Formats: sequence, structure tokens, C-alpha cells
Amino acid sequence: MTHQHRFIPNTEDDKKELLAACGVSNFEELLVGIPAAVRFPGKLNIDKGLSEHEIRRRVRELSKESRYTGHHLSFIGAGIYDHFCPSAVNQLTLRGEFLTSYTPYQPEMSQGTLQALFEFQTMVAELFDMPISNASHYDGSTSLAEAALMSLRMHKDKNRVLVSGGVHPEYIEVLKTYLHNLGVEVTVVPVTEDGKTSAIALKSLLSENVSAVLIQSPNFFGCIEDQETLCSITKAADATFVSSVTEMLSLGVLNAPGYYGADIATGEGQSLGLPPSFGGPFVGLFTTRSEFVRQMPGRLCGETLDAKGRRSYTLTLSTREQHIRREKATSNICTNQNLMALWATIWLSMIGKVGFQELAEQNLAKTEYAKDQVLRSGKAKLRFAKTQTFNEFVIDIPSGAEAFSKAAIARGMAPGLVLQRFVPSDKTGLLVAVTEKKSKDDIDLLCSLIKELC
Repeated sequence: MTHQHRFIPNTEDDKKELLAACGVSNFEELLVGIPAAVRFPGKLNIDKGLSEHEIRRRVRELSKESRYTGHHLSFIGAGIYDHFCPSAVNQLTLRGEFLTSYTPYQPEMSQGTLQALFEFQTMVAELFDMPISNASHYDGSTSLAEAALMSLRMHKDKNRVLVSGGVHPEYIEVLKTYLHNLGVEVTVVPVTEDGKTSAIALKSLLSENVSAVLIQSPNFFGCIEDQETLCSITKAADATFVSSVTEMLSLGVLNAPGYYGADIATGEGQSLGLPPSFGGPFVGLFTTRSEFVRQMPGRLCGETLDAKGRRSYTLTLSTREQHIRREKATSNICTNQNLMALWATIWLSMIGKVGFQELAEQNLAKTEYAKDQVLRSGKAKLRFAKTQTFNEFVIDIPSGAEAFSKAAIARGMAPGLVLQRFVPSDKTGLLVAVTEKKSKDDIDLLCSLIKELC
């Protein structure tokens, strides 16, 4: 029998033979294990197939109904930021030598990819001022959760984790999901009126069963935490101090977690050239001190010499459960974000140390200008006016943040993140992010809308 479709190789006779081998007469009999209540009755409401020409015409018709947002402004941040990325980064990432997200298990076939990972680790370790970096995690939230798991391995007799209320709410939810079935208690340390983690509350919550304290700086509200004090309090209680950075460009002007003595430092690498892309894929960053390397999850790419004395690269540590005895595994992570890590590596290489610092300074300067102009509008207030922030800050709109946001969106601008999304009782808070891509005119437009619509 001839094939009915050149892209579907099984003929009707093939299908009958396959079903007979399974001991059934039709496909529906294979579904008996699925309760009828959860099966979809009937057929999907899908039109007949179209030719390529018809599909193109249909897409053009649909696009006419869409709003073109290329000229719209967005001041939304909250862990995902709109930063400049040279076009060359995209093109280099697409090169055939690199274009893979798969883990390079065979070093003899993957020296280019492995070297790129080694350079990625080197740059990330330098940014965090930490000696060891792995080859990446899925995103910033899973990196932070893995840091908590690592602290529990380091303190086997402890079953409690403290996390700052200044950590991104979604990161906290991921953390709780990771630890839910492990019998580990997650306690949130409150934030004070200055938008920073309460050192007094941290001292009172620390006990002998706390394995780690997790903070984020700049935190969810853009406020820069007093990491030196928090780290000192944590270590005095024999707990692991974990620092998370969701806005990596901040390290162009701020001291890195390693400077404060962090045991583990994690982060989100989206700011390193990765596009927002509707929320992913991103790249999680993970660093630690040398003495803890055997407890570090994920993969570590190392540099060595081959039999002929030539520099070469290989996976040095890859301690997931599929590779070694399950009871010895430090993680069940199945892969790293190879392609995203490569993207970030190329971006960092092109921006360079001086460019990285200049971008950070632009973010800082433009944010301070925006804060000043918001106050001048007379229609909004800075929530944490006395606290230093980096490229993100909270304003209070007495007339209501949700109503203002909807009105601004109708005028072609997303003015920020309405905090009521995470805190139902917070009806006035708006989290505003200003990056180097925002011009003076853009910021002035935001402030004029505040003045007009509030």
C-alpha cells in the first residue's frame, strides 16, 4: 500500500500490524487506562488544512487585528529587564559551531562548546567575586532554590530556611515548592519601612536549626541590602549566607556578594544580553566558595591538558543522579542552559569590563533622574525615599496604581508593575524600572502621564 502522506510514514497496514502487536483492534482501546471523565469527547474544532499561500494570507489578516507595540514604552522590570544587546551577539550565537542547548558529554567532539562554558564560568565567578561557578541553571529562581538545598546538605541536622521578604515573590514560591516535601520549614524575614531586610527580625528568627539565610540585592523593590550586616548575623548563627542578584548590571557599580563573604551567590543572567522573550528561556547563575564545590549542584567545566600536552576542556564535575549513585547525587538537574550561557558569554565579551560599568552607571543615573521627576509631578511619592536603589524603585499613586496602569497602557505605555498583583492590599504601589535604553524624553513622558492621569 502506498503512503497516504509523505511526512507520515505509517500506512494503514502498518497501523493494523502495530495495533495487533499491542493486542488491540483500534487506537481507542489503548486509552482504557484513562478515566472517561477526563477524556475529551468528540473532535477538536480545527479547520481543514490550508496551503502555504492560504496560510500566509490568513496570518496577514490576523496581524491587522494586532496592536503593534514596537513604539510602545515599558517601564516593567521585576526581574526581567530591557537592556541593550548588539546585533552581533544574536548572529554569533546562531553559528553552527555553537547552536546547541545540549550538554557536551563527549569532549573530543565539543571543545568549542566546552571552552565557551569555561569562559562563561570564569566571567560569572569574576562578576560575583567568587572562586567557583557552575555551568548554569535554568533560571534565577531555581538557582536560589538549589542554593537552599545545598545548604541543607551542608547542615544535615538542620531543617529550616530563612528567606528575606525582599526576595522576588515568585522566587519565594519556587523555593517553597522545592522544599515542600522535604519537611523543611521556610520562614520569611520581614522588610522594614526602608524597604530592606530587618536585621532585628533576622536575629530573632535565627536558631540552631536554620541552615541558610537567603537575601536578594538589589531586592524586589530595587533597594540595596546591607549585606555586610546580614552576612555577619547569619554566620554568627552558623548558617549559610546566600546572596541572590536578579539584576546583574548592578554589579557594575555595587560590591559583589563575595566581597561580603557570601557562602553561595546566585543570580539571573537575563540582563546579560538575553531578550525578555515573554519570560524565558533565561539562565540561572550559581557560584560558591572552593571548599563547598563538592556540594555544588549542576555541572562544572574544567580546563586541562590532553595526552599531547594541548589545552583542552571537559566536564569536571557532573554530579547529578543519572551519572553516579543516586544517594551520592547533589542534584537531579537534567541539563544546563547551554545556549543561554553562550549568549551571555558573547554579550559580556563584546560589552567588556568598561562597557559593563558604563551601562550600570547609565542605569543608576537615569533612575535617579526618574525618581526626581516623579516627585516633581506632585502626583506620586517615593515609597522608600531614603534608601539607595538601582534602576528600580517603588512609587505610591494615591488614586490607585491599577487604574493608572490601565490608563497608561491605553496610551501606549506600560508604566511599571502593579504591586497589588503580589500583595492584594497594596493598592497604590507601582514598581518602576529604568534601564539605559530609556531616554530623557521617555522618562519625561512617564512623568507627564503621572501628572495627567493621576
